[in-house]
Amino acid sequence: MTDRAINFQAIVEGVRSAADGAATVTVDDDGPIDVCRRLFEGLEERTEPTSCEFYMSPNVRRELERRLLGDGVTVESPPFLDRQIRTDVSMPDDTVLFMHPDAVTLGGTVTGTHPVGIGTLSMPDDDRPQI
Repeated sequence: MTDRAINFQAIVEGVRSAADGAATVTVDDDGPIDVCRRLFEGLEERTEPTSCEFYMSPNVRRELERRLLGDGVTVESPPFLDRQIRTDVSMPDDTVLFMHPDAVTLGGTVTGTHPVGIGTLSMPDDDRPQI
C-alpha cells in the first residue's frame, strides 16, 4: 500500500486525458500479467524501467498473483524484477500504472520529465477481480 492518501482515481483520469501526449504509453490487454509486460516494453525504449513502479488496486494485485502462480511465473522474473508493485484502494480495478514515482502530480498531471504507462485490463467478466 502507498504510505499517504493519494486519490489514484483522479490521477488515472488525469493521465488518460493527457494520453495523447508523447510522455504517455497506453496499452490494453486481457490480464494483469500481459498488461504489465506490455507497459514494461513500452517504457523500456523511453526510460530506465528499473526506476519505475507498478500501481494497481488490491483486487488486481490478487488477480496478478493468482495468475503468476497458475502460469509458473514468479515476481522475480521480468517485468517484475526489482520493480515495486504498489497497491491502493483508490486505483480502479481495470487499470495498471507503470511509472516513475515523480512522473505524475497529485492532481493527475503528467510532469513530462518521465514517461507514464497506463494499461487497461479487458478481462472477461468471469475473470474480473471480485471485491
